[in-house]
Amino acid sequence: MPIQSLRAERGFTLIELMIVVAIIGVLAALAFPSYKESVAKSRRADAQRALMEADQYMRRYFSSRDTFEGANITDAGLGVSPRLGSDGSSTPAYNIELLEAGAVVATTTAASTTTYTLRATRTGSMAEDRCGDLTVTNTGAKTISNNATGTTIADCFKAS
Repeated sequence: MPIQSLRAERGFTLIELMIVVAIIGVLAALAFPSYKESVAKSRRADAQRALMEADQYMRRYFSSRDTFEGANITDAGLGVSPRLGSDGSSTPAYNIELLEAGAVVATTTAASTTTYTLRATRTGSMAEDRCGDLTVTNTGAKTISNNATGTTIADCFKAS
C-alpha cells in the first residue's frame, strides 16, 4: 500500500478529540446547575400543590364538622409530596406535616378546633434546597423557614 493512501485514511487526531471533550465538558458545566434548579422548582411546585391539597382537605373537613379537631392528613393520603418520586420511586421530596402551636402533631390528627398550620419539610434530594421548608396556615398565610440567606418567599412560593 502506498504511503499517500495511508494518510488519506487517517481518523481524528488526539488533539481534535481532546478539544471536543473539553467543549462538551464546558457545556455540561454550564447546563447542569440550570437543570438542577429546574428540577428543584418542579419539586417545590409539587410541594405547594400538596400543601394546597391538604389545605383544601382541612377546609372541607371544617365545613362538614365545624371543627378541625380529628382531621388527619395522613389518612387522607396527603403526608408526602410527590406521592411518587419523579423517577417513579416512592422516595418523597417533601413530608407534609400538620402543626399546632409550632409543634408537629404526633398523630398528624388535629386537636385544635380553630387553627392549623401545614408544613412541607424537605427530605431526600431536596434536603439542601435553598428555599427551605414551606408552610401554609388556616388563614392562607404562606411562609418559608430554614431557607438560605437572601432567599425570599417570592423566590420560593408561586404567586397565587
